[in-house]
Amino acid sequence: MIGEHNMAPIKKGDTYVVTYSFYDDECEETSLDVSTYSFKLQAKNSAGTTIFTWTNSDFVQINNYTRKITLTPTTTAAYTAGEFIYELEVTISSNKYTWMQGYIDVQNQVTS
Repeated sequence: MIGEHNMAPIKKGDTYVVTYSFYDDECEETSLDVSTYSFKLQAKNSAGTTIFTWTNSDFVQINNYTRKITLTPTTTAAYTAGEFIYELEVTISSNKYTWMQGYIDVQNQVTS
């Protein structure tokens, strides 16, 4: 079963940081070594148009079971505002799996 998870909103023009830690069990007691896995996250609008893509190089390895994405204010400022569906795809060897999906909201800034 694919995990459903709505991500924290991205504020256009802000730094955005999200950390993923992966475990072999639901109790989060046994970490899963993902050091050789490749990650890709893609968000699309309701018409199926790609809004943004995070490639494996965006998923910085913190340790064998944790990856961290840090987006700069310049990057987030270029995103289109709206609510989008996303999927996190993981490649293990030559096999591809969707590990997570849900919604992500890109919001306009109130302050300038």
